[in-house]
Amino acid sequence: MRKFLKVMLFVLIGFVAVFAIAVISFSIINHNLQYEMPVIANIELYDNSGEKYLSVCNNKKQSYVTLDKISLPILQAFVTVEDKRFFEHPGVDFIRIAGALLANIRDREFSQGASTITQQYIKNVFLSHEKTVKRKLYEAMIAINFENKYSKEEILEGYLNTIYFDHGIYGIEDASLFYFNKHASEINLIEACALASIPKSPGHYSPLKNPVQNKTRRNLILNELLEEQVISEEEYLSCYDQDISVVGINQNTESVNAPYFQDLVLRELQKMPWLNDYAYKGLKVYTTLDRRLNTVIQQSLKNRLPDSDIEVAIYVMNPKNGHVLNVIGGKDYLKSSYNRATDSVRQPGSAIKPFLYLTALENGFTQSTTFLSEPTTFYLSTGSYSPKNFQSIYPHTHISMVYAIATSDNIYAMKTHLFLGEEKMATTLKRFGFSGDIPAIPSLALGTYEVSLQELTQGYATLANLGVQVEPTFITKVTTFDGLVLYEKDTPEERKIAHSSNVFLLNQAMTSTFDNRMTYNIRPTGGRIASLLNHTVSGKSGTTDTDNWMMGFNPDVVVGVWTGYDDNRPIENYADLNFGKYLWADIIEGYLDTIETAWYETPDDVISVYLNPMTGFYPGDYDYTKPLYFRTSNIPWYIRLLYQ
Repeated sequence: MRKFLKVMLFVLIGFVAVFAIAVISFSIINHNLQYEMPVIANIELYDNSGEKYLSVCNNKKQSYVTLDKISLPILQAFVTVEDKRFFEHPGVDFIRIAGALLANIRDREFSQGASTITQQYIKNVFLSHEKTVKRKLYEAMIAINFENKYSKEEILEGYLNTIYFDHGIYGIEDASLFYFNKHASEINLIEACALASIPKSPGHYSPLKNPVQNKTRRNLILNELLEEQVISEEEYLSCYDQDISVVGINQNTESVNAPYFQDLVLRELQKMPWLNDYAYKGLKVYTTLDRRLNTVIQQSLKNRLPDSDIEVAIYVMNPKNGHVLNVIGGKDYLKSSYNRATDSVRQPGSAIKPFLYLTALENGFTQSTTFLSEPTTFYLSTGSYSPKNFQSIYPHTHISMVYAIATSDNIYAMKTHLFLGEEKMATTLKRFGFSGDIPAIPSLALGTYEVSLQELTQGYATLANLGVQVEPTFITKVTTFDGLVLYEKDTPEERKIAHSSNVFLLNQAMTSTFDNRMTYNIRPTGGRIASLLNHTVSGKSGTTDTDNWMMGFNPDVVVGVWTGYDDNRPIENYADLNFGKYLWADIIEGYLDTIETAWYETPDDVISVYLNPMTGFYPGDYDYTKPLYFRTSNIPWYIRLLYQ
């Protein structure tokens, strides 16, 4: 017996020593843990009318709400189902662990867990979701450490803002908006139980995917709430068999809130790292997004998009102040967040020609300058080059610049380009802000140099602003939540890069793109959408085997539209070939209908003369005539004779 007692004493002393060492080691490790609750960086984005359309929390498109803006039923449901002893334990619930251990031994499987709300929060923020003993030990230590540093209310608030609710939704506020189109402060008891059902297995208990499973689990939660005397029997009975109505709209990625534009604003904010010093105070970011215009765009896409895998990109600017009014980078953000308007480069085809013709006007050409347009082979030092007109249709006569613009005549463009010298157009493109090593080659005039929709639209914006280049703007002002102004866009920096009268001549000529009365051998390229236009606008289309473009403007807006396939295959389907022009017409007219707008005033050094727009000469008895415009310093001889 003495021997036995002696052995037991040594065992007890050893156990106490091991336990003491473990406690001391745990205390030392716990004391040295450096984990801190994340500083919440809240950013709210506002459109150009001052309406909020996006919340960003710690670089994620999600909302963050404080505990006082979360309804009591939500708090009751989550605490009851996830951690009944939350307000009593020190971060780890040892009583619950013991109970779960016994239950798992009894069931011979891991049927019950014992993670507290604090542990779940730690796992969501700091640790992986791997099921290992090491991770669970770290989780427990950090949880106890957190409970010593922060209040229960702070931990519960952080937890509710980091839970995953399926469908890409994080946090209780966005979950409330997604499932019920309500703020978290407005959620009632049955809705709170539905939300509290989801985190256990988001894909399985989502009321959108699996309403039956969600109802089964929310009734279990109602039972627990009743057993814990959190709710009355009357509340329990009124909710038990109640059905819920689920919305399923993600406000942060829904097209109504322009998700591609959101991404570009967040990119711009990354260029202002000094704002990080104020982010903990919350930032209000005022942007140039026009959501009325976005409604027009989304409705047009709904009406016009073919049922195919054709893609689309849209870029809209105010040319006077550089405000980017909207950017659409694809037809479905949820399927692809890749922004084809800013990050993709394609051959613009004839959409590049306005910069060629401005170069020509700057070098002595007029709207009535003519070249013979017929099948032509150009013999160059690098070899022969035989461009073709669309569908090999030629007028077989001398045509004016106005007619060449209207019908996108390639022979006229090539003769202009070679007459000027290939380097002239390359220089103009660089002046207008086109990037990269622009090759001075013959095919440059026909749009073989790849550009993005963004830079092409910005180039057109300078034309729309009569040669004055304005820096594009996405953000107009940034303030803290309490109103401290941290950044405000000054009057936009302007740079005059072309003579306004020359640009006016070009813009006026580009209105002929929509003049069906100029149909001689072929219809003007914008003729099919002319009936949709109620305002005077300039425009130019561009077509290659793989890309379609429609670009155009008036003094108050410039709209660029690109359509094509992501894999660069040829566009052959008729519906896929033509819908981009209709989109463009819907967008520019939809915007202009909402503002007061007027066409350009004729400059003092410009005159107009009624001529035959095809020949650029005086009309015959039955010819169609329209005013062509000339600078007084460069009037054709036959007009000068008339005016002398």
